[in-house]
Amino acid sequence: MLGTLLILLVPVADVVHFITDMLFASKVREAAKHVGVTIQGVRDPQALAAAARDAKLVIVDLRVPRALEALDALAGDAAARAVPSVAFIDHERTDLMDEARAHGAGQVMAKGQFANALPKLLQAAVGPLPPAAA
Repeated sequence: MLGTLLILLVPVADVVHFITDMLFASKVREAAKHVGVTIQGVRDPQALAAAARDAKLVIVDLRVPRALEALDALAGDAAARAVPSVAFIDHERTDLMDEARAHGAGQVMAKGQFANALPKLLQAAVGPLPPAAA
């Protein structure tokens, strides 16, 4: 008897995020849509590392309980580690900001700073916009 092989095709996104706050995730998706960036959210640290391999930017919300584990998963995967990462947390949590740096986050920002910088971060991830048609 022959077994069945199931192949799942996972779309490659420009940006992968580890954000569980649905309201904030929707703001990130909207910002990505505005600059023409594809985005994918994941909820598991290992899935984040796998999805990050082909991404151009990884975003990690440090308020998510397994965020440091997610950063460790990125750091433990050579291809994922090569992708720029940004982690964010409430500005009062400087202890967690330091921990995130120790776990391999490329950039660590306060949530408000991240929200303000988001359009530029997304645009930088995919490069400059093509010139407008004349």
